[in-house]
Amino acid sequence: MNKKLSGAQALLVPITRVGRNYLPFSENLRNRYIKYIDAVPTAHLPETSVTGVTSFMNMSISIADKVGNAIVMRDLPLNRMNYEETFGQRQPIAREISLQNSYITVTESAQVGKSVLLVFWFDLPEYSQRNTTDEILVDGLSIPITSAVYRNQLPDSLTMAGKRFRSILFQSVGVTPDYATGVDYTDAQNLYLTLRKGSYNVLENVPLSLLYQMWQVDKIQFANMIFDFQSSYIIVGGAGTYTNPVGKSVFLNFVYEK
Repeated sequence: MNKKLSGAQALLVPITRVGRNYLPFSENLRNRYIKYIDAVPTAHLPETSVTGVTSFMNMSISIADKVGNAIVMRDLPLNRMNYEETFGQRQPIAREISLQNSYITVTESAQVGKSVLLVFWFDLPEYSQRNTTDEILVDGLSIPITSAVYRNQLPDSLTMAGKRFRSILFQSVGVTPDYATGVDYTDAQNLYLTLRKGSYNVLENVPLSLLYQMWQVDKIQFANMIFDFQSSYIIVGGAGTYTNPVGKSVFLNFVYEK
């Protein structure tokens, strides 16, 4: 399986009971070839004040095939999809799946009322391209976080406009190169990146912590992904209940084709 990625979407799974909790339907994920799923431990979820699940010790996931008649992955411990536990060695899904027939099994009543954050990685051929050169360039960008409620837009970049991206790396720094206070890894667990091309979300609400990658054995590689800086943004999780990153800046490195 080609490990390169070109699209992602976060999905919140409400935990409403002990036992099976079925995944909600997502039109954007329908008929997508899912490569990997990340389970992300975070307390402050995107666009909601509902508390997130931060420990997957007593949870498992079962994945249904595209038709929904067969379980192709049954009772896999959810920690097998937790990037903090797997060091980037992701469990391949490698198929189209039926979300509404897939479920998370919970055995612990303390998790009821919370939601699990899953990130689905897939192919978007229309927003990616084949390599045209082995030469790459790296550039940096600081994104000020000015609001815990509204979108924090990415600054426009003349040098990276129209480029094809192979990697995006979050770095925890005390002070960014433009002398702003940098967000740390704890903040990054509750910050979410959306990259857009026109009006389409190429990456939607991807936790910045997934882009840290310092200790990961297999790092996320993008298939020359394209997006527009001026329509992309970062939001703070918690819908206004978590304000710690406000006043700081996110520092990202972008790796792209020369």
